[in-house]
Amino acid sequence: MIIRQAAERVVLVGPGPGLLHAAAVAGLDVWVVSDRAAWPPDAPFPIELPPQRILRADFDDAAALRALLADTVLRHGIGHVLYLASDLASGLGSGAAAAAQDVLRDLAAPRPSLAGGLPDAVAVRRVLNQSRTSAVRAEEARTVAEARALAEDFPLPVVIKSADESGCWWTVPVHDRQGLDRWAEQALGARHRAPYLVEELLTGSKFHVETVTVDGMHLVAGITPEGEASPLPEAERAGIRATVRALLDLVGYECGTTRTDVLVGARGSRIAAAVEPDRDLRRDASSRAAAATGSERGTDR
Repeated sequence: MIIRQAAERVVLVGPGPGLLHAAAVAGLDVWVVSDRAAWPPDAPFPIELPPQRILRADFDDAAALRALLADTVLRHGIGHVLYLASDLASGLGSGAAAAAQDVLRDLAAPRPSLAGGLPDAVAVRRVLNQSRTSAVRAEEARTVAEARALAEDFPLPVVIKSADESGCWWTVPVHDRQGLDRWAEQALGARHRAPYLVEELLTGSKFHVETVTVDGMHLVAGITPEGEASPLPEAERAGIRATVRALLDLVGYECGTTRTDVLVGARGSRIAAAVEPDRDLRRDASSRAAAATGSERGTDR
């Protein structure tokens, strides 16, 4: 028997309400695999699904989870297995979440590294500024000395983005000349490489936008305020969703999960950064080493 894989058929693994609703609104054909302890059988489900499409597993048992997912994909011709690391982390213990992510990465279809992925911070900013989607004053530099001179001309405070030898991008807020001296010393010591991106420091309330993309369809699964930021009215949330989807369309993002940091202020919603969390997880070792230098990654304040 030949089972055709249907792109619109998806399995959501350990999903939170945001991902469930986004998949339902997008009209995807949904199956769910949830952890028995995190979502008991008698608990109400956020979306309406036939009972046979709600599968429960012990996420502490990696072999059983792998077998259930593989059987579900084969039996129903599933096109995509989707999850958010943040959903797994919030719904499970750290050990079970890590084991589940290992299983899911093993099952994921390989994606060509040169096509369909999120480009680096410099390319993202170029695309956003050229399209006027989320314009921010930004300049590129080829050396640490040039980046330092640009930062002084902006004037301070600024954000400086650069990549280390492993290709991991770091975002460092620089508020004064002393901070600029520290950044230059750390960038040279860690052998950060060109290009360096100097940007204006964005201000306003910060929100993390989590998105799962399936064949170019961007499901916004959550808009989470950071710190003391107040929840937004629906009109502003819709504007943020539109801005993030525009970025992903502009860069040709086809498949995967992204987290976009958006600041909402007097000049509206503007994108500060966009990353692929799964790509970051694969660089954990280098990230921990760089963190010891005092640099900050993925933040602009």
